[in-house]
Amino acid sequence: MKEKMKEIAFLDITDNKRLILSIGEYRDDERVDLRLFVKIDNEFIPTKKGINFHSEHLEGFINMISKLNDV
Repeated sequence: MKEKMKEIAFLDITDNKRLILSIGEYRDDERVDLRLFVKIDNEFIPTKKGINFHSEHLEGFINMISKLNDV
């Protein structure tokens, strides 16, 4: 059974590509998902391109991304 992810935010890359940040549960684990979606027939569909990780790693992920401010 597929679990529902709650969309937190999105970033339009082009008219037909969007990055979507979601959070939800899968097999009783809270997961974070950052995935590329493409527009097909006026609907954004998820692709295999993205990352999905346990929410316990969220703080480390945020710290890693914040290092982009230093370059």
